[in-house]
Amino acid sequence: MLGAAPVSFKSDIAPLLRTRCESCHGAGEAKGDYRVDSFAELMRGLEGEPARVLAGKPGESIFFKLLKTDDADERMPQKSEPLSAKQVALIQRWIAEGAKFDGSDPKAPLVQVIPARQHAAAPKSYPRPLPVTALAFSPDGKQLAVSGLREVTLWDVDGGKLSRRIANMAQRTFALAWQGDTIFAGGGIPGELGEVRAFDAKKGVLRGVIHQAGDLVMDAQLDVNGTMLAVADADNRITIFNTADLSQRLQIDNHSDWVMAVAFSADNRHLASASRDRTAKIFELKSGLAISTYGGHGAGVQGVAFRADGKQVFSSGRDKKIHVWKAGLADIEGKRFGAEKISEIAGFGREVFKITLANGMLFTPGADGHARQHAAADRKLIREYDGGGDWTLSLAHHAKTGRLAVGGYSGKVRVFDTKDGRLLRQFVASPAGE
Repeated sequence: MLGAAPVSFKSDIAPLLRTRCESCHGAGEAKGDYRVDSFAELMRGLEGEPARVLAGKPGESIFFKLLKTDDADERMPQKSEPLSAKQVALIQRWIAEGAKFDGSDPKAPLVQVIPARQHAAAPKSYPRPLPVTALAFSPDGKQLAVSGLREVTLWDVDGGKLSRRIANMAQRTFALAWQGDTIFAGGGIPGELGEVRAFDAKKGVLRGVIHQAGDLVMDAQLDVNGTMLAVADADNRITIFNTADLSQRLQIDNHSDWVMAVAFSADNRHLASASRDRTAKIFELKSGLAISTYGGHGAGVQGVAFRADGKQVFSSGRDKKIHVWKAGLADIEGKRFGAEKISEIAGFGREVFKITLANGMLFTPGADGHARQHAAADRKLIREYDGGGDWTLSLAHHAKTGRLAVGGYSGKVRVFDTKDGRLLRQFVASPAGE
């Protein structure tokens, strides 16, 4: 086609492969021992066979022949509508032009190669309050970032007033982390997309999409020094990024179900994780290897945190308890001991969500409408905080001011003083329009 721009793998071919081919030819299921979930896999040939895509030769490429054949038993995708003539022609032209890769890493999953999408605008006003699924204090404690509908909203803590709306976020937000002038927001579209986006908190503009997955991002946590960001997603993976340049440092694929939460050890040597596969695990950050696995919950695990000394781990879940167990790290002789249960914290009544550990205290939101504060050392209950409605879903703690923000299903945000338990502020975190 004279004058037409070359076909782009990342913009034109990868989205097509992802929506029409990857479900049957991906990492989880590879029918015919053929995967198309990355450029490298698409171009790979079986041992003793030619590559399935021959650059410059669409008519001789097995991949293209399977798309174009009239034999219904051979045609791809099988048991589904064939690709349109326009789509087939696009793939043909891409191969004829040399089957070039215009991404950065040929081995990267398609979802990480496809350019970040521009999300639809948030509504000017919310017709009803939206459940608050993520919260984060600004470093100075004066502002609070709150999950919204296709946006992140910033609120003045003292006045309870909306100060900024940050657009171009995915449909749902389940994780927020605030470092300096950057807000990391993790979420996505159920069953379709997971993302972590970095926004300029002062200007409200997108700095970059640092993580993409095929399903929701459930958690994003900074290490104690703010040098690393750990991301947990519903693709059952954990990914570690360097915050200085947003480069990927490590990817861990060890859980068999959604990874719901992650937590760094205080010395930044280890990472703990919680998963719907009913386990909590500890990984060595240098190698990514699993060191220990705790399976005592017998139900999905939704929160995890290291004790400050790294010797014990707290994990929470759908069994309505916090379990306390030995970290299972190597001793000075290099021997490893198991993730042995030490104790448990009960009395929640319903399931317990993510754990926040700060100033020697455990803070947990729960489905019974309360947040709780326990001493990490002796596990004693210090205080309960009324979330002001059904299901307390999220919380954030600011160490310097001692403030605790609690978000619930009702859309309310309540800010408490943890020194005496006083309710300082309450507001509904739903923009009311201009």
